[in-house]
Amino acid sequence: MPASRCVRGGGRGSAPGTFVLRASIGRFGEEPVLGREDGEPAALCLAELAGMTGPPGWPADFHVSRWARGLPQYAVGHPDRVRRVRGAVAGLPGLELCGAAYGGVGVTACVAGGREAAQRLLDARATAA
Repeated sequence: MPASRCVRGGGRGSAPGTFVLRASIGRFGEEPVLGREDGEPAALCLAELAGMTGPPGWPADFHVSRWARGLPQYAVGHPDRVRRVRGAVAGLPGLELCGAAYGGVGVTACVAGGREAAQRLLDARATAA
């Protein structure tokens, strides 16, 4: 997966209203984005953001990091496979599934999936007691 991260300043001594913005772009098949000059991925980030929140303006500063094949891509049909696997283990007490193979490859998604799995186990234990 091509990925770029654009970061804007906002540390000590920054002008009022200055903030840090982190954005990731890139989808399967968009590898050519990685070879563009830094301003182009930054502009893509801002264009996608503008579609959600309105025009943010051009950043005072930015940094673009590139992670070629930084995150795995699920194959076509992955959500259906995950549903089938989860259905198959749903009746097995004490077994939960979580991790990048099931609910998202990013750290945030993995942490959320782990918390959800732990909560389901705690709920099942409380119900059984």
